[in-house]
Amino acid sequence: MTSGTQQRGFTLIEVLVAVAVLAMVSLSIWTATSQTSRTAQIVDASHERLHQVRLAFDMISRDLSSSYLSMHRGQVDPSHNAVFIGQNQGDEDRVDFYSFSHQRRYLDVNESDQCEVGYFIDVDQEDSEIRNLIRREDPSPDLEPLEGGQYLVLVEDVVSFDMEYFDLPMDEWQEDWDTTEATGEGAFLPHQVRVRLVVHDRRGNEVVYGTQLAVPMRTPIWRKPFIPGMAPVVNK
Repeated sequence: MTSGTQQRGFTLIEVLVAVAVLAMVSLSIWTATSQTSRTAQIVDASHERLHQVRLAFDMISRDLSSSYLSMHRGQVDPSHNAVFIGQNQGDEDRVDFYSFSHQRRYLDVNESDQCEVGYFIDVDQEDSEIRNLIRREDPSPDLEPLEGGQYLVLVEDVVSFDMEYFDLPMDEWQEDWDTTEATGEGAFLPHQVRVRLVVHDRRGNEVVYGTQLAVPMRTPIWRKPFIPGMAPVVNK
């Protein structure tokens, strides 16, 4: 006579079936997670791209809307000469000008709101086949308005950067604008500026962005000098 409880375990087939089911569930979870991660990366890359373009246009708009010319300069030892130079260079235009858009970030620094600003295309330092949109800012205006200052990469992988300037007296758009070609009161800023930027998206396709903005201070800043002994002229 025998006693005790008869115990039954899993057969080999049952174990194999359980392992197969677990593998299929794990594969489904991994596929869904991987697809979600790829989608998140694509969305983040697209948002980052749009953020770069939006920031670039915001900075261009702010700088150009604060651009100026000035007839105030030292007679003996001039320290700087305000200019606005837009150069047509095919798909890689360049513009350099003076602006009141500088923001001081340090206490007691020898700076004001005046600065030299430039926008141009340059080759990426890590990949020579990629071109980037660069912003140059020099908070110390000098006699070299096209050089100096700090350089900031605004938009990566740029196809083209094109600018046009509206000449109000001529009633036409110009591809170049150079205030150094005129002297005295003959120099003035364009009435409006048209900006066109073409970049690559994540698939390598070309996407075009553009804007058009007005320049408020077209004529040079000038004030008649005070001469001791002469009565001020009062306009009636």
